[in-house]
Amino acid sequence: MSTIAQIFESGEQKGLKGHFRNLVMLARVNGKIEEQEQNLLNRMARRLSLTDDQVREICEHVEDYPMVPPHSREERYERFVRFVQMVLVDGSVDPSEKALVLQYGVALGMEETTVEEKYETVVKMWLNGMDAQEIMDNMM
Repeated sequence: MSTIAQIFESGEQKGLKGHFRNLVMLARVNGKIEEQEQNLLNRMARRLSLTDDQVREICEHVEDYPMVPPHSREERYERFVRFVQMVLVDGSVDPSEKALVLQYGVALGMEETTVEEKYETVVKMWLNGMDAQEIMDNMM
């Protein structure tokens, strides 16, 4: 169900909404959104400059927002790092969450043969207290 505003959105706007949609999908993969996940979603929505109405629309109609991978390698890795952050935020990683992150990693252009290794590396860095920028610096 596309609105007129969605039809005339820029590629960047579509990409940001698609990224947020993927974060919502990761948060929901175990059937419910935990408080920590919701807090991270709220922070990411602000970071992506999404309005409350846009967030509500994305959450209610996730199927209307496809993943639009960014063009730059750095932005792709940043999204991957944020996906890993989402699955770690509640303190436990469901196997279906990990599988979805790996699937998203491949959709972002990572090789199927190395995406799990990259996932494990990012997890270790998060658990060692590194922030997203430090992880990005190490990954690039």
